[in-house]
Parts: sequence; structure tokens; C-alpha cells
Amino acid sequence: MKTKQKKSVDLIMTVEIFFFHHSIYDCRLERTETFFFKFLLVSFAKISQKTKNEMVIYEKLSPIMAMMNQRYFHNRSQKRYGICSSPGFEFAYYESPVQVWLNELQSLTEVESLSALQAKSVATTPESFEALSIRNAQISIQQIRLNSTLIIDELDSIIDSLPVYYDNGLCYIEEKFQDTFQKIQSLIEICKRKGCDFIVNKQLSTDVIVICEQTIKFMKNSIWKHNNVNNAQIEANVRKLKESFGELVDVTIKKESLILVTSLNKKTSRLCLKWSLLALWQLTQNDPYMCRLFIENQKIINYLLDIVQNYYNISLDDSNHIKAAALRVLTYLSANRDAVQQILQEFINNKYLISILLNENNEEEIIQKEMVGFLVQVTTVFIDNNKDKIIVNNNDELGSLNGKSLINELVKGLTGILKTTTKNDQIFLMSCAALANISFMNTDSLIKYDTLTIVLNSIRQRFESSMDQSLLKDQIITLLANMSQKHQLIVVSSGGLIFLIQTLLAIDIDNNDNRTMERSKILSIERIQQKIAVALARLGNHKSTAKIIYKLNGVSKLIQLCKEPKQRNYSDTVLLASIAALKRLAQSIGRLPFKELNALDLIDSKLQDIFIQYSIKNESLV
Repeated sequence: MKTKQKKSVDLIMTVEIFFFHHSIYDCRLERTETFFFKFLLVSFAKISQKTKNEMVIYEKLSPIMAMMNQRYFHNRSQKRYGICSSPGFEFAYYESPVQVWLNELQSLTEVESLSALQAKSVATTPESFEALSIRNAQISIQQIRLNSTLIIDELDSIIDSLPVYYDNGLCYIEEKFQDTFQKIQSLIEICKRKGCDFIVNKQLSTDVIVICEQTIKFMKNSIWKHNNVNNAQIEANVRKLKESFGELVDVTIKKESLILVTSLNKKTSRLCLKWSLLALWQLTQNDPYMCRLFIENQKIINYLLDIVQNYYNISLDDSNHIKAAALRVLTYLSANRDAVQQILQEFINNKYLISILLNENNEEEIIQKEMVGFLVQVTTVFIDNNKDKIIVNNNDELGSLNGKSLINELVKGLTGILKTTTKNDQIFLMSCAALANISFMNTDSLIKYDTLTIVLNSIRQRFESSMDQSLLKDQIITLLANMSQKHQLIVVSSGGLIFLIQTLLAIDIDNNDNRTMERSKILSIERIQQKIAVALARLGNHKSTAKIIYKLNGVSKLIQLCKEPKQRNYSDTVLLASIAALKRLAQSIGRLPFKELNALDLIDSKLQDIFIQYSIKNESLV
């Protein structure tokens, strides 16, 4: 071991002395010396790997180690320590022609190697090349989106800092604007490389630069001349810059997004389809701005729906995952109202589309889950109960028929899912949520397909499972409350009234510690109490139904909600709904039941006076 160590140290010393000799005499290496020098480098590299644990390597490396590790010394006059088996070996290092030659050669070979690497495509097939372009487009969009958001925020911050009245304040604004200008220039270079600065939009980046330079010049002149600060002019320039910069960003992102949308139409390439769906999935999630830009290309909805209907692969699992991914992207896009209108119009134009989507893959749980979630998002617009905002050209009779046909197909498909023996509680919950959304628009279809009976017959076993009962009850009670407006007798005969009162009586906030309950659960309980009160008020129009509500202790529970604020978690909305329900029931069953319950004040006084009396302004315990 000592012999090996001695040999390694001797070789190191030889290399150091050889290099030191040529450095001192400032001479160039001859050809034979060059080979010898390379031989020493190679030998040193081999032996150092074997004896690296036996040598003391100092923090500051010697010149030979600097070259081997591709490190340079900027301060040529300082001392550098060598590598040896014991401390104390040092020498002075100066610039030499050999070192200059090596540095120049290294930089040239690095540039040459890098150019060769960049010129050679990583992709080996046209399919992989296109997949790389999709990935590059996604990265570009994310980079531009992130940087542009930061720049817009900084411009808004500058606007919010106005007005300023002294030179110090203007200097601060000018410094902030200079920093923002540098970021804008960096982003403009990215936009130029993406080709947005040619043809139609050639002047976009130029306009942005000109506005920035004019604004900086204006602020500097004001500081230099000590003039009164013209805040209005500064704000006008910044707002104009924000508008022009936003247009530049929009153009660039649209150009890149076109690559992603176009690739959706190439269903023969599984790799491209997979990468494009993944990119759209990540870009549109919780980003209304990106959803809007993608929706402006109206082909994206058609492409995604076509994938769900017609995409097939040799592997069934691959096909299911591709279709599920397309549905997820559609769900994210449906957060945009224009996207929902396009989707509903596609449903109207293709009468069999909904049945195909809901029934063709009925046994595939992964697709069924994404499909129902997609329909929940689409039907959310029905809550507005405004057909003019949902279905295009629905003012004529044909449009009205199309709207009814659309709702019929949706209810039929969702009811069919509820009839299946699926064990997935999430699918059942989302199906009920979609039906509850539809009930705001129309309830006749729910009667036609006997949806309410199917739902109520299925919930008993669902409540025995581990799913969140409050969420499911919230959706079912919404369905019952909306149906109670027109179809009171059907609600009662299907068992809906019994379900409403049982649910109302089962809620006992007083026996639960509100501080330990989640706020979302408390809010869900409040919504349930309010909706039940609304449903009972609507059902109470019929005397026979009102008497059933009284006999089942529904009236006494409503009175308790009014007089005991803690039972309603001090909610004023629950109080108003309960007072309105009691007044409606009193018209059907008379005053005597209220006299027995010592609650005549709740029906004799005006609603405003009752609200003021029982609305205690205590803070909620939640």
C-alpha cells in the first residue's frame, strides 16, 4: 500500500513540476512534450481514482486539477496549493502561454460540442418528434404565463402606488418600473423566439418597448427638472403598457396552444394524444384565463368529444385512460360559460351523443366517474334557471323543443346510472348532484323517468356506507325542494316528505360541539335546514300535507329553529326560511296547533318584527 501511495505521489509531483517548469519559462510545449503531458494527465486520472482516499486534497486545487475539473482561476497572482500526501507544498501560479492555449482550446471544443448536440434531434421517429414539440409548447406556455402574471402584478402595484407628490416617491416608482422593464424585455425575447413578432403582429413587441422607454424618459425628466409629478400621465402610460403587453402574451400563448389543439385530431398517434391531453389537463386546471384562450379555438370541444366517442386502441386500458383524460379536460374547460354553450349545442345537434357517452362505457368505472363529473360541471349553469343564457336561439318554438329534448336525454342517462348496481358512492353522489342542478331548470323530465323514486329507494343502503352523508343529503333535499314547487303529491307519495322530516329531526347541533366540527360540515347543515324549510313551505300549501307535517313534529322542529338560535348555528337565513314555512303552514292548519306549541307570536306578527326579535346578534361558535 505504501509503495502504491509513493508512486501516486511521485507521479503527481512530476506533473506539477512539469507544468511549473513551462509556466516559469513562459515557453510553448513541443509536440513530444504535448503527448507526454497528455500521458501524465491520463495516468494521473487513473491512479487518483485508486488512491483518492490516501491523498490529502486541499480546498484550493492546483493548476493541473483546475484543468482536469474545468475550473479557472480569475485571480492569477494568488497562491495555489498542490496535492500531496502531507501539508506544506505550495507554489506561485502565473499566466502562461500553455494555460492560455488550453483555455482557448477548451472553450472552442465546448462550443463545438454544444452546437453538435443542439443540431442533433433527440427524437428518433416523427411521432416522438411531434411529442417533443407538444412538450415544448406546454413548457413555453407555462413559462410565459408565469412570468407575464408576475409582470402584470407589478404593473398593477405601480398603478396602486400612484399618486406620488415628491421626488422621492417618483424615484421609487421609477426604480420599480425599471425592474419591471427588464423582466418585460426578457419575456419579449421569449415571445420573439416563438414567432409572435412576425407577419400580423410584427409591431407588438416594438410598441411595448417604446411605451416603456417613453415612460422612463418622462419620469426621469420630471425628477431632473423637479417639476410637479404628472400622475395622470404616468398612470395612462402604465395602463397602455399593460394592455399592449397583455395582447403580446395572448398572441404568443395562442400560437403555442394551437400545437396542442391540432394534435388532438391525430388519434393514430397514441404518444402525441397522451402528451397533448396531459398538457391541456395541467394548463386548464383552475386557470380561467387559459380556459378562455383554448375555448376561442372552437375545434377543441369537437376534438375532445370525438376522442371520447371514437378513440380505440389495441389495449383496452389505454383507450379508457385516454377517454378519461379527455373527459377531465372537458370538465376543466366547462368552468367557462362559452365552453358550456358549445357543449350543449353539440348535445342538441347530435341527439344520440349523450346516450352514447353515458351508455356505451357503462361498465367502465374510470370513464363513468369522469363522465358524471363532467355532466355535473356542465349542468351547473342550470342553477341560474335562465334558458336564454344557456341554449342559443331558444326564443323560438324549435329552440324550446331542443332544450326539452336535451334535458330529457340528460335525465334519462343519469337515472340509468342510478339504476345500476354500482358500488361507487362517488358516482352516485355526482349523479344526484347533476340531477339536482337540472331540477332548477325543469322537473317534468324527473317525473317522466321516475327519478325521485329511484333516488329515494337507493339512498338507504348508501347511508350505511362510509360516504359523507351530509353531501348526499344536500343534493337529494335540493332535488326534493325544487320538485315540491310543482309536484307536491309525487314528493309525498314517493316518500320524499318522510325523508325531509326525518332528516330535519335528526339534526341536533345543540348536542354536538360546534368547535370540533368542520366549518364545511356546519355550512352543509345550515343549507340542509334552509332547504328543508323551503320544501315544507311549498308542500304545506295542501291541507292534508300540512297536517302530516304537523303530526310528524315538523312544525315543532321549525319553531325550535326559530326560538333556539344554537340549533340553527345562529344562521339568519335558516331563521327566515323557518318563519316563512310556519306562516305558510298556519294558513293550512290554522292557529290552534301554534297555540298549543306556544308559538302564536311566530305567525301573528310581521315577518320583519319576528326576525328582529329572534335574530340574536351573537357571534357563531364556528
